Formats: sequence, C-alpha cells, structure tokens
Amino acid sequence: CSTLHNDNLLHLQFDRWENEADGTRDQRKCVMRDRNHCGRSPMTLTVDYLPVLELSGDLFARKFDDIAVPEIKGHIDERRRKEEERFVREAKIIEEQKKNGTEVSLPLEEYEFQGEGVLIVAKETVEDEEPLCLGLASSGNQVMLQPCFKDDVPPTLSSDWQMGAVIIEEIEGLNRWDIGPCSSDGELKRNETGELDMFPGVYTPSGPKCMLKIGDGPRAGRCADTDSAATKPGGLLNIFPCYTRWHQLFSFGNGDIAPKGAIHTSLPSQVIKKLKPRERARNEHLCLGVIGRGDADESQWLEEEDSEDEELWPWEHEDVPVYENGRKKLGLWKGQQIQTTPCSNVGGALEWYFVPFIVE
Repeated sequence: CSTLHNDNLLHLQFDRWENEADGTRDQRKCVMRDRNHCGRSPMTLTVDYLPVLELSGDLFARKFDDIAVPEIKGHIDERRRKEEERFVREAKIIEEQKKNGTEVSLPLEEYEFQGEGVLIVAKETVEDEEPLCLGLASSGNQVMLQPCFKDDVPPTLSSDWQMGAVIIEEIEGLNRWDIGPCSSDGELKRNETGELDMFPGVYTPSGPKCMLKIGDGPRAGRCADTDSAATKPGGLLNIFPCYTRWHQLFSFGNGDIAPKGAIHTSLPSQVIKKLKPRERARNEHLCLGVIGRGDADESQWLEEEDSEDEELWPWEHEDVPVYENGRKKLGLWKGQQIQTTPCSNVGGALEWYFVPFIVE
C-alpha cells in the first residue's frame, strides 16, 4: 500500500454555534471565559437529510435521536434491504454474461443517458435562433446561460429537436453534463417531450436528489454548487469539487414543489429553522434561474450594488424582443451567471429540456 486515505468514513454535520442560537443558550457549550465564545454539537439527522447520507459513501454517521426522529433508522434499514436485493440481481447478470462470453456490463439508470451525458436546454429558447443551455464559462467556475451549439448548427435543427438527440461534436463550449449519482427514493424518467418526469419517493416529496457534474474541460467531474452560505435567493451557481452536501444536490420539478422541468435545491429542515419565519416558505425550495425577469419583487433578497456605472443590463433597455406571452426573450440573459430564485417566481425560475447525445 503506497496511498494513505485520510478518511474515517464518518458523516458528521455540525449545527450552528451556540452563541448564534435564538432564545436560551445551552451553557454547557459556552465554557470559555468569554461567554459569547461557544461551541457547537453535531446536528440531529432528520429524514429529509437521508439523500445526503446515502450519497456520502460513509459507513457511519451521527447523531441520531430515536425520540425526536424515530423513523429515520427504519428508512435506512429498508434502503439497505433494497441494496442487497440489487446486488444479488447484478451478480446474477454478471454471472450470466460471463457464462455466455459477452462483455460484462450492468444496465444504467435512465437519467445516466447511456453514460454519455446530457445537454440541459432552456425550454423557452428551443425555437430561438440561438438556443441557450446550462454551461460552464470558458474560464473560471461560473455556470451560465450560453449557446448550446456552434454557429452553423441551429439552422440545421429539425422542429422539436429537443425530443430526440444531438451530435456531441456540434455543441459549443462546456455544455455537457452528467446527472448522478442520485438518491434512490423516488424515480426519474425522460419523457417523449424531452423533460425529466419526477416521481416522489416514500420519504422524499421532491424525488431523487442528484449531483450535476460538468462533463468536459479541465474541471470535468466537478459538481454544480449553489454556495452553502446562500440560504436565500440570489445564490450564484458555480462548479466546485464534489463533497455531497445539500447545496450540491438537485431535484427536478413535477409541477408540485417546483414547476415541471425546473431544477431546484431544497434546504434541509435544520437550515430552514434558522431562517426568519417569513423567509421559510419562500426559501425552502430554490430553483435555478435568472434575475430581472420574474414576477417576484427581487429587491427582497438582492443587495443593491453601490456602483457609479450606470450602464443598463441588456434586458433593462426599452423595446427589447419579447415572446408571444409578453415575457422578455431569454436570449437577453446570454452569458449571465445562473442564480437561485424562489420556485414560485414565474419567469425567473427557468424550465429545462434534457437532450441526450449521439456519439459518432
């Protein structure tokens, strides 16, 4: 053995510092001479945190409270039972393939798109002269709205092209994404229109939670990340090394929690309880979108920049192009970094198609 893996396989998520607690403090955590210099304890794991536990790859976790959250261990035992059944099925498949002399391979999940990745296309732009996709900037870590294809490709696209597949050599820049791994509670299936249908699980109303990994370039394999400190709308989407926390796990809307086709994060209950009551409903589920386009009053969460630069954003000019419904064309936001916005913010929260690749 020549490599040391410094990992005790223990999943541990700390709660807030005791001096930041509302109301009465637990003085057992404030033993320093400065009584405002307090410690903190591991967070009590709740059912909505199970997808994080599942995807962490850790063998141990703390802390559990059988009185406060009695059902969580039952869900873990049930998932382990299903995993054992899956291992037995896969072992039989491998044994049969070896027996027949065929190449050993296991079936992929539908959301894995045959292992070739997927193009994530903004729905409103599929018929535009320049369709826009979720993509990584040519330099830096910013995830942006950028052209899906090379300049000569859009005129050659057939109608309803998003329902089929596209040639990987025709995409522009770093637009290829890998979805997964995903948590197992619930189900995802791509439908005939190009959307991902989400089916809720037993304990996860928002269905499977998945990592979104950039597929190409020097940052290939890194995860989309909405910033752990951004518990309110306006959090910027970046690429960051994967380490399995809630702000790197995304769900897909089915018209209930989030609009159908939307991509969103969900704040854990332990984070939500720290928010002000009026912010909890608005911030619980945050969708990927853009600023300056939605119906919501974004001044409630966006900080005004103190700048002498009076230049307007492209969408702030008069007589800008609009769609038939009167909404400003999304092309005005080309090159803008994706931000989180309330999933109820119509026009600001974007909806997406998921288009697989043809590899020639």
